[in-house]
Amino acid sequence: MLTLVLTVLLTVALLLYYGTRKPRGFPPGPPRLPIVGFLPFMDSHLPHKQLWRLSSTYGPVVGLYFGVQPAIVVNGWDANKEALLNDDLNGRPTGSSSTIPFDGKDLGVMFVNGDLWKEQRRFTLHQFRNLGFAKKSHEVIIHEVAEELIKDIKQSQCSITLQNKLGVCSIIILWAVMGGARLERSDPLLTDLVDRLNKLFRAGQVSGGFVEVFPPLRHILPETSPFNIVLNGRYRILSYLRNAVEEHKATHDPDNPRDFIDIYITQIKNEHNNSDSTFTEDQLLATCFDVFSAGAETGSSSVSFAILLMILYPSVGQAVQRELDEVVGLSRFPSVDDRTKLVYTEATLAEISRFRGVAPFTVPHYAVRDTILQGKRIPAGTMVMNNLYSVHMDPEYWKDPDTFRPERFINPDGSLRKDEHLIPFGKGRRACLGESLARMTLFLMFTTLMQHFNFRLDPAIPVFDTEGKSGFTLGPPDFNVFAEPRS
Repeated sequence: MLTLVLTVLLTVALLLYYGTRKPRGFPPGPPRLPIVGFLPFMDSHLPHKQLWRLSSTYGPVVGLYFGVQPAIVVNGWDANKEALLNDDLNGRPTGSSSTIPFDGKDLGVMFVNGDLWKEQRRFTLHQFRNLGFAKKSHEVIIHEVAEELIKDIKQSQCSITLQNKLGVCSIIILWAVMGGARLERSDPLLTDLVDRLNKLFRAGQVSGGFVEVFPPLRHILPETSPFNIVLNGRYRILSYLRNAVEEHKATHDPDNPRDFIDIYITQIKNEHNNSDSTFTEDQLLATCFDVFSAGAETGSSSVSFAILLMILYPSVGQAVQRELDEVVGLSRFPSVDDRTKLVYTEATLAEISRFRGVAPFTVPHYAVRDTILQGKRIPAGTMVMNNLYSVHMDPEYWKDPDTFRPERFINPDGSLRKDEHLIPFGKGRRACLGESLARMTLFLMFTTLMQHFNFRLDPAIPVFDTEGKSGFTLGPPDFNVFAEPRS
């Protein structure tokens, strides 16, 4: 009996000792609890604000543990710039929800590393550019989608949930390059995909959550648990993409590619004798999922936030509309060629990205080897959370960050002021792959909506918190609008 008691006590003592230790030289941070680390203390509402506050105690690089995973939170401009430009910190961690559908393999372009990432990112960007990604030809598609949205809104007899309608638009715009076919916004499948994407991104946890620490937990957790919502949403979207790939394979003509999927299928066939090829059908599916899911959700959230802020700050919205009336008028849609003349509008979009950026953190990074950041030792295998919110809301730099003021991005001579501290798409080699299309879509959809409508909130759905809802990204709060056509 005494032996058993001593064994238990020794086990507990060892657990407490090793379970609370941090590597020598690891950045300072909150105490590490055995097994769970900092996870029990994570704020699920606005974690970017919570993790920034830790810097007031521990400095710009905060060391902590998510379960048994060592992690650092990088706060402030200097630390984030250094981290994002450090190739030693440009890896990606592995996540269960992204590997389970592919039998444990890391695939795609978002959560992969090394030569696989370099080859697949280079190929994807090259083919997207060849297909007109974010070029003038894509503007035509966005205009067509915007025109249908305007008709849809005008037919509404009551207030509307703008984000849902914008979600459908985002999918149609992305699919034009990826899948080629012109999707109909009335298709109920699109509404289902938008709903799945919104739930997936809101259920996501930036820390990974307890299931990433104990993967078997997913088998006993209910389907309504955050991890299972994410996993089931991923399976549903992958099922849609898999059906699209099968349809493409049945009608594939290598001499007449219609879209990215066609081009990728040709590449798979060209390399079928290469045992080291990274071009596989699963890799195609994972790449499509990465671009499709992230682009559609963040795109609709960005425009939704933009319209909400124009309602909350009506003097800014009115100034945007005056500029649009003077430069564009009502006889045509705004064009990317108008951007240089729409200085106040561009400044407003910059301020929206700073004030309510939909990506408070970059996609998590990972230390691929031991390195130094801000004089602190970062061991290989450490997860890196670059807190962009801390850059965009830094009072020492912006002076009045809580004030929504587009004028901060206008020079005294009236020209648009570029600011390197504004990095809504990240920075360095891991910057957002779809940045150019995201900027084009935000500009065109926002200006077209402001050109055609005056918006006001539906008081039946009060907005108590305008900071948004966290998840993998930051989504807008629930709100409905009445849209009054402008004459």
